[in-house]
Amino acid sequence: MFLGRFTHTIDTKGRLSIPVKYRETINKKDPKGVIYLATGLESCLVVYTRPEWDRLIEKIEQLPAMNQEVSDYRRLLFSGATECSLDKQGRILIPQNLREHAGLSGDTYLVGNNSKFEIWHPEKWAAVFRRTSGNFGSIQKGLAAFGV
Repeated sequence: MFLGRFTHTIDTKGRLSIPVKYRETINKKDPKGVIYLATGLESCLVVYTRPEWDRLIEKIEQLPAMNQEVSDYRRLLFSGATECSLDKQGRILIPQNLREHAGLSGDTYLVGNNSKFEIWHPEKWAAVFRRTSGNFGSIQKGLAAFGV
């Protein structure tokens, strides 16, 4: 499970150190430390463990292939995704195109999201956090409709 927020820095080569707690979870899911980076629907990157990525693909494969929104989502997801592994120092290399998508350089926020985590530019994360914090009452009402 990925919990909490961490600040880490992307170096000039595009490497990002993953927090120890997140590394432990990744290594439990895959001893080789394989993860999948994908562009998020917002301007962030989403990091999936191998089992979580496989579950996502399974769900996507069950969607109607002839539906335009499904087709568009598949293109966005898979064209902006890459497989990578933790190096011996617990870092990942984020490809340039993904760094550009999320506006990442220097300091970043790694944000836990239960079975996955997200990588954010600090200012973009701050804006999302303000927006969602300001709508907490509305969010609670919406979740209540789902029985949460």
